[in-house]
Amino acid sequence: MSAGPAATVVPVAGFGAALSGRRLLNGALVAAAGIGSVFYPPALALILAVIATFGIIELRNLARRAGGDFSLPVSLCGSLAYVVLPLLGQLQRFESGLVGFIVLGSMLSAFRHGTATFFERSSRTAFAALYLGKPLSYFLLLDKSGSVAHGIAITIWTIVVVALTDIVGMVVGLRIGRTPLAPHLSPRKTWEGAIAACIVATGAATLLGFAPQIAVPWWLGLVFGFSVSCAAVVGDLVESALKRNAHVKDSGEIMPGHGGVLDRFDSYLVAGFIAYTVLGAAGRL
Repeated sequence: MSAGPAATVVPVAGFGAALSGRRLLNGALVAAAGIGSVFYPPALALILAVIATFGIIELRNLARRAGGDFSLPVSLCGSLAYVVLPLLGQLQRFESGLVGFIVLGSMLSAFRHGTATFFERSSRTAFAALYLGKPLSYFLLLDKSGSVAHGIAITIWTIVVVALTDIVGMVVGLRIGRTPLAPHLSPRKTWEGAIAACIVATGAATLLGFAPQIAVPWWLGLVFGFSVSCAAVVGDLVESALKRNAHVKDSGEIMPGHGGVLDRFDSYLVAGFIAYTVLGAAGRL
C-alpha cells in the first residue's frame, strides 16, 4: 500500500501507468481473496501467515540493505504464533509467554554475533516479530468476536475502510496532489490525497455502520472510519520510513504492479489495532 499519492500533479500518462490493468487485476484478486477468507477463519489465518512469512523476509532484506540484520527464525516463529494463537482462541492465555519468548529469543540469538551488534540485532529481531505478528492478530480477533455474522461484518468493515483510504488517496494524489504529506518519509504522498481519502473512507464507514450485522450509532461509525483511515495512512508512512532507511523504492517484487507484501499490506498493520481498540472501547466486540 505504499503506492501512495504523488506529491505533484502528474500527466495523464503517468496516471494511467499507475493504474495499469495488471495493477488493478492483481489488486482486485488480492482483495477478493482477503474478503473471501474472512468467512472462514482458518483461511484468513493462512493468508495472514503468508503475509507474515514473506513480510519478515522482506523486512530482513530491508534491514540488511540498511547495514543491519536480525534473527529470521525467532522473528518468524513469533509472528506466526501471533496468527495461530487467536485462531485457537488462546492468545489471551499465552501472549505474555509469547512476548517473553520473543524478547529472550531476540537476546539469545544476538549473543552468537558478539557484543558489537548485540543491541541492534536483538532490537531488530523483537521489532520484526511484533511489527508484523501482533498487528495481524487483530484481524483474527475481529473476525472471531461476537456472533459469526458480526465478526465477519466488522472485519470486512475494517478492510473496506483501509482499501478506500489507499485507493482514494492514490487517485486523488495522482490527479491533484500538490502538498507533500511527509516529504522526508515519502515524497509521493500528499495532504490532498490523505484528506480526500479520510473523508471518503469516513463517510463510507458511517453508512456501513447502519448495516444490521454491525448496527452502531452514526457517531461511532464516524469515529471508527476516521480513526481507521488515519491509522492506514500512518501504517503506510511507517513502511515508507523503513524503505527510506534502506534506500529502496519497494520492499520486494513478489506482487507485480504492487511491489512487495509489505508495500501491499502496510496500511492494514496499524489499522487492525485501531479498529479493535475503538470497537472494544465502545463495547462492540
